[in-house]
Amino acid sequence: MTHLRCKNPETTLVKAACDSRSAGRGFTRRCVDCTREPSGAVALHRNWCLVTVFLVMSFCVSASSLAFDETTSSGSSDLPLLKDMVLPSVDELMKGDMVDWVVLKNGGVIVCEPLYPRPDTFQKMAKERAELGAQKGGSREAQRKRLERLNELNYLVLTLPNDRSQDYKVAVSQVEDVISFERLMLRRVDQLITDGEIRKAYELLMKVESEVPHWDASQAAFEQLLLKEAQMKIDAGDDYAALALLDELAVRNIRNAQLPVVFGDVVSRSVAEPLKDEDYPRVRYFLARLSRYFPEHPVVSKWTGELKDRSAKLLSQAQEMSRQGQHSEASAAAQIANRIWPATGNLRATYTQLVQRFQTIRVPVRYFSGHQMISPVDLEPEQRHRQLTSASLFEPSTADELTYFQSSYFDEWDPQDLGREVVFSLRSTRPYWQSQPLLTANQIGECLGNQLNPDYVGFNPRLASFVEQFSVRSPTELQVKFHRVPLSLEGLFRFPVRSQPERDDPEGSGALLSTRFSLTSSDSERRVYRRTVPEPDGLIGPQYHVAEIVEQRYPDRHAEIQAFNRGEVDVLPHLLPWEIDIIKASGRGFVQQYGIPQNHVIVFNPKSEAVKGAQLRRALSVAIDRESLLKVVVLRDPEMKYGRVTSAPWHSQSYASNPLVEKPRYDLYLAFILRLAALEQLRIPDKQKFVAEAKQKSLEAKQEWDEEVFRRDHAEEIRAAAAHIQLPKLRLLVDPDDVAMLAAEQIVNRWNQLGFDVELISAATEGEKVGDDDWDMMYRRTRLMEPLLDLWSLLLTDEKFDVDRLSGYPDWMRQELINLDYATSFTDAQERLFSIHRHMSAQAFLIPLWELDDFMAFQRNVTGFEARPLSVYHNVERWSVKP
Repeated sequence: MTHLRCKNPETTLVKAACDSRSAGRGFTRRCVDCTREPSGAVALHRNWCLVTVFLVMSFCVSASSLAFDETTSSGSSDLPLLKDMVLPSVDELMKGDMVDWVVLKNGGVIVCEPLYPRPDTFQKMAKERAELGAQKGGSREAQRKRLERLNELNYLVLTLPNDRSQDYKVAVSQVEDVISFERLMLRRVDQLITDGEIRKAYELLMKVESEVPHWDASQAAFEQLLLKEAQMKIDAGDDYAALALLDELAVRNIRNAQLPVVFGDVVSRSVAEPLKDEDYPRVRYFLARLSRYFPEHPVVSKWTGELKDRSAKLLSQAQEMSRQGQHSEASAAAQIANRIWPATGNLRATYTQLVQRFQTIRVPVRYFSGHQMISPVDLEPEQRHRQLTSASLFEPSTADELTYFQSSYFDEWDPQDLGREVVFSLRSTRPYWQSQPLLTANQIGECLGNQLNPDYVGFNPRLASFVEQFSVRSPTELQVKFHRVPLSLEGLFRFPVRSQPERDDPEGSGALLSTRFSLTSSDSERRVYRRTVPEPDGLIGPQYHVAEIVEQRYPDRHAEIQAFNRGEVDVLPHLLPWEIDIIKASGRGFVQQYGIPQNHVIVFNPKSEAVKGAQLRRALSVAIDRESLLKVVVLRDPEMKYGRVTSAPWHSQSYASNPLVEKPRYDLYLAFILRLAALEQLRIPDKQKFVAEAKQKSLEAKQEWDEEVFRRDHAEEIRAAAAHIQLPKLRLLVDPDDVAMLAAEQIVNRWNQLGFDVELISAATEGEKVGDDDWDMMYRRTRLMEPLLDLWSLLLTDEKFDVDRLSGYPDWMRQELINLDYATSFTDAQERLFSIHRHMSAQAFLIPLWELDDFMAFQRNVTGFEARPLSVYHNVERWSVKP
């Protein structure tokens, strides 16, 4: 074996064979201080002398079992230099074939198997040497072990990748550094970060983290990775992603020197666009992201001061508006000022005073009133508008088994002459919070006269059938006499007061006098209603109530819920069944249950010939699996906590519910049989016609005629004569409600599977109101306050109580409906309703589905609402919004 000298004459170098893997990395030489002694240990002394070199060379020669290549005769080492080493690729590093680089002081590099302790082998050995060198005293045994350990720490024990059977030692004094495999990975990570290959760098860093958790060197690399990726996101214009990365860096190391600089730059750029758009909450959001870590940052100080100045200036302008009586403008300006920067201290008191003086309720809606819909009946948008803009003489206040009414206009309405006469005493004053103006007996009498006039566009036939005459006894007294005693006087007088129509407008209904709120502005996305009679000046702040209702249109349910969670709206008029417990548990607002459940029913068009057959209606009814739909589709709750199957169009606790009427059953076989019966009934006329023609021909031919024999012998021909007759296509209109639409889709799907041909049409489809010839059924959501008076409008799908629309019902059913108004007592009326309930169920004059417990949600700063409201805007004049 030939030995040659390094540049350091005190070190012996041996040219070792290089395996293919090392050669691929550019490793061509191995440098060791000595070879292994046959006995396994070689002692190298601190004084490097010629004798020692000679002994080492002797040991090297004696180790004949080691395979070394012949070295060059130049007398210098052939080890690769550090500057010539090629950094392993990502794929090589990810394979996990771990090697370390031992860098000698002469610049040469030895590639060896992993050294221990790791990953900072050289530094940890130096630390241990220093700690042992500082120790003094102890037993001889302890001193001996300490000296042995110090001697061991003077050498690195190496295993070459191509010769794992032998160990070699190299003196620490000849080693410049040890680059562990993990540091090689970090060097490659640094190169990947520089090249912008963030994904590969991240994967490699994760491998380092899995090998050496919480290593300071890898943490520093991770910080650089986050900074680099954040800068790339900034350059791409994705400030939100950049902020998320900087948040992560701040959590890892808030003392990173580059962090406040980059963070400040991205926030400065992020606030530019929202400042231009006056989106101040978004500006504050970006500033809050920065001030969370650096509250004294110059960017935070600059924009915080700027926003506070703008807010204070606008609040000062709002105060001046308020002094001039411009309360709505002052409130709007104060709210904008608070959005710019939340008021604090004395400014907060000013803001509260201005906003309390003119309070606004924001309500999310899907449709506005007046929106052209094909629905033949008024849907909830029209009902909301009517409730906001008009105040009826009597309005429902509370409900249980009965519904109770109250009046904002009458102090007393005392029945006389056993109920055949009533004197209404009008109020001459009203509470300051009430938004409707006072009325006189003359105005009410004039409106009553119009409704009793058959030529008037708003003629009320039901009211006319009760009222015999009326007279105005004084500006505050109205006397009304009746043909027969009304069982629900308040329910009969549930109408708003209108003035006499202009003479040149015979079709007009007159101006509305009993107003509550007035529509002041409207566009495609927003409607604003304001009090007709504003609350007076001079009250203290908490005495004021809502002055403005803003209905904001949202495209879907997700947007409505998002707006409520963000505080952009104050009320959710209706909660979907699966949202109730979630919002209750969240504690975000007050959840109030309506006083009366919401009933879902399918009503038939009384003028449609297609649904006149009882078999067809019953077939459609028994084909609906109400309980399964209620559990799975409507409530999404197997326990049916907030809903139940019902047998009537009114709520189950109503006085009108017949306890003997069972809930509709689900029977597919019966539905199929009834469908065949309905089809056969339609084919009877054609069959009879065929038989009649055959009889006529027989008589003309002077043949004997026996109809029974003919029907028996020509049964197939008779059936063929009517085979072309099929059940008509049915058109089902559906209330534009999320739950109703989901349920209707499932119901129509089942009907079509049974052989019916049913088309589902949204009642909110834009267009002119459909006529009686354009629909057959309608899925409706109802809340009947007074079944005695409201059943007509539901069955007839008409608010005018037109008796002609009863023609679609059998004579006996028409008579029962008419007799409702002629009930002489409450018990009599209840018995008649029980009878109607039983007949509706037996003949399926409508299809009751289920009743749902309805809920609405208020933000926590809204007060004054009813504990059990009966409608969306029940007593809305009493609501208050705390700033």
